[in-house]
Amino acid sequence: MACVGCEIKEQVSRLDVDALVREQLSFEIDLAEEEVRDQRLNICDQCEHLNQHTCGKCGCFVRFRASLEKKSCPDRKW
Repeated sequence: MACVGCEIKEQVSRLDVDALVREQLSFEIDLAEEEVRDQRLNICDQCEHLNQHTCGKCGCFVRFRASLEKKSCPDRKW
């Protein structure tokens, strides 16, 4: 997996991603409700742009982006 914005490419596990996302979300104040986040992630799970843990359109970890209230899908699916 590689972040679109980074030159570093590395393989990370789902647990690693969850820890990274949890850490980053601890700094955020505009979190989406759990139900909203879960609905968004269900849509992401079906998306052709999902590349393991990241969105192929924007390069974000989908769990991070879906957890932020004011973010939207870069492919306008949510």
